[in-house]
Amino acid sequence: MYGDNPEHFDLIYIGALGLSCVFCWADKDTLGALVILLGLWCFSEVIYIFPENIYSLIVVYALCLIFSVTFIDQICAKIILFVTLYSLGAEAFWWYIEYLNKPQIHYLIGLLSLTGLARELLFKRIIILSDYFGIHSGKVALDWQIRSVLLVGYTLLLAVIVEYFLRHLAGYNNFTFIYYQFGTIATLLSAFTLALIYMHYFYNQSQKHLPA
Repeated sequence: MYGDNPEHFDLIYIGALGLSCVFCWADKDTLGALVILLGLWCFSEVIYIFPENIYSLIVVYALCLIFSVTFIDQICAKIILFVTLYSLGAEAFWWYIEYLNKPQIHYLIGLLSLTGLARELLFKRIIILSDYFGIHSGKVALDWQIRSVLLVGYTLLLAVIVEYFLRHLAGYNNFTFIYYQFGTIATLLSAFTLALIYMHYFYNQSQKHLPA
């Protein structure tokens, strides 16, 4: 997804998240955040390897619409709904004019929706752990910090999507600033997210050994 070698970076980062789940197994708060991130990356990889045909487009756009309607009370979901509908119009227009340079905009829309979904799950992580797994906790600092990082990633994706529309619909071919910076910024965000997780994990572990 990110970096000069997107496929390799995806696999490396997914592997790092998976190993982190094993390492942080005892800390259910950290583990819960890790599982949500791992799900985000695994599903984004599935969308990435989807063959670009009418069926994959239908599946991705339908899931994006379902998410945005389900969480329509959230500003991010409203934006995703608007962008998804706009993208559907763009897809129809490109198909109608037989546009040969059509971008894989559905992947970015899907990733935008997954990012929004991950933020919602982090917001509700405490409730999910309590209701479905019987794990009670009040530690939400990590959830809010990761949500903030994901919000930056969400904004970055939105900017890239807007640039795609400007290039492929409005004809402004020189709008590529975010496009060329996207990989570097996103990779740094991913690394920063892992650093946040381990900082919280080691902090939580250190608190267990403090004298009463």
